[in-house]
Amino acid sequence: MMQDRDEKNLEEIRKEFDEKERLGENKIQESEVREESEIEGMKDAQEVSDEKPNASVEESEIDESEVLKNEIRALKEENARLRAEFINYRNALIRESEENSKRHKERTILKLIDVYDNLGRALENTEDSSEGLVSGIRLIHKSIERLMFDEGLSLIIPEIGKPFDPFSHEVEGTVSSEEVPDMAVFGVVKSGYKLNGKVLKPARVVVAVNNSSEFE
Repeated sequence: MMQDRDEKNLEEIRKEFDEKERLGENKIQESEVREESEIEGMKDAQEVSDEKPNASVEESEIDESEVLKNEIRALKEENARLRAEFINYRNALIRESEENSKRHKERTILKLIDVYDNLGRALENTEDSSEGLVSGIRLIHKSIERLMFDEGLSLIIPEIGKPFDPFSHEVEGTVSSEEVPDMAVFGVVKSGYKLNGKVLKPARVVVAVNNSSEFE
């Protein structure tokens, strides 16, 4: 009877031990699972932490790239503006130089015209002059004429009966005439001169008028 009780107690003790052992193993497993979970959580947190700096670096690189693009664009625009200003300035200098050269040329031609006309008048009055002198004057006269006409000079020779042109004619006098239309060229006193299309000296003319003319 006592043996049976002892065996029963032993069995209960064994069961209790087995239960405790089972509970202990479960706790160990739970602890391991919890530890693994914590480790995974730490890894995830680390990955998130690692991703944030990378994203920040990428955003920073994008910002720097945009800044550089804007700076390059601004430099290109500034370069284009400076080039345009330089071209305009250069063209202005060229135009100014051309205008100065043209005015200088006109002044020189005008002086030569005076000499040319004086020599022409001298040739009209050479009856008492020696042939050598006349030949010399004629040679100089021709040389100046050739020089000026090579530079673009041309004569303004008004046609009788054609309308008076205030831009290329200068009124030397008026005359009443039934043969020539009113305000038309009646006679030419002196031919004028143009240099490359610009009037340097207008032709001096006599204009036909009637009673209603402004030149009456």
